[in-house]
Amino acid sequence: MNDRDELAGLLSPAPRPHLSPGRFLLLKERVMSDITTTPRRPRLVPVAVAAVAAAAATAAAVFLGTGPAYAVTDNPDGTITVKIYQAEDPEGLQAELRARGFNAIVDYVPEGKKCSPQPRSTTWVEGVRLAGPQSEAEEDGGAGFRLDPSKVGPGQVAVLEFMVKGSGLTLQAGISDRVSAGPVAECTLVDRAP
Repeated sequence: MNDRDELAGLLSPAPRPHLSPGRFLLLKERVMSDITTTPRRPRLVPVAVAAVAAAAATAAAVFLGTGPAYAVTDNPDGTITVKIYQAEDPEGLQAELRARGFNAIVDYVPEGKKCSPQPRSTTWVEGVRLAGPQSEAEEDGGAGFRLDPSKVGPGQVAVLEFMVKGSGLTLQAGISDRVSAGPVAECTLVDRAP
């Protein structure tokens, strides 16, 4: 047994709440209703990045800082699942999304910071949200979210700002997802007012 296997064996599986299929659908409908009825305000989709039983070895690698910073998976329905394990390499994630034909700008915003200038665009497309919850099966591989590239039209760009807090196994992230029909200002990180 190597050190990685031994360390993975010491990790206890994260508890996973269970919802009946009916409760899950009710909760999903409520969240989706809130998303579609809240105008103009970027929403945060919480993404708690933590180890789960099926990914104990990966979690050990992430904790040691030797694992991947993120994972991107293409889904049969045309959506893309993104998982963030470390708040590093937004340029790599952006390049990987663009290689899939998804025109996106990716920024990581640490706790206590914000992107400046605000607003970053004067041509936001109202009512378009790209991020949604991942499937129950995807949750077994760690927390994340699904992006729908079909909602970004020709000449438009997705702006994905990941708000990150903590590091390693305690990393938490949320996403502000918008679509712009015009130029988007570069994100310069500045202190967030208390």
